[in-house]
Amino acid sequence: MQDLALTAVVVLAIAIFGGPATYLLARPRPRGRSLFWLQRVLVVTLGVASLLMGFTLIIAHVSLLIRALGAFGAVSAVAGIYRLFRGRILRSRRY
Repeated sequence: MQDLALTAVVVLAIAIFGGPATYLLARPRPRGRSLFWLQRVLVVTLGVASLLMGFTLIIAHVSLLIRALGAFGAVSAVAGIYRLFRGRILRSRRY
């Protein structure tokens, strides 16, 4: 029973705090090339995990507050991933 509670806490923590963390970590630009790629990989991994956990909470049969927190985490994860790749996305759309 404790394992189930621990799993629920981990899912909620990733879904709720992972999105804003993704958004905040997407801002700084590291100077080294290896640090640049490490930051991108870690931020994208955290963002995708938060997006998936948030989507899981949105479609689950739970209270409205938990669904709203999952939606907040998912939306902020998408915003963080967009923020990370914003320059690359906007440059590719120019003709």
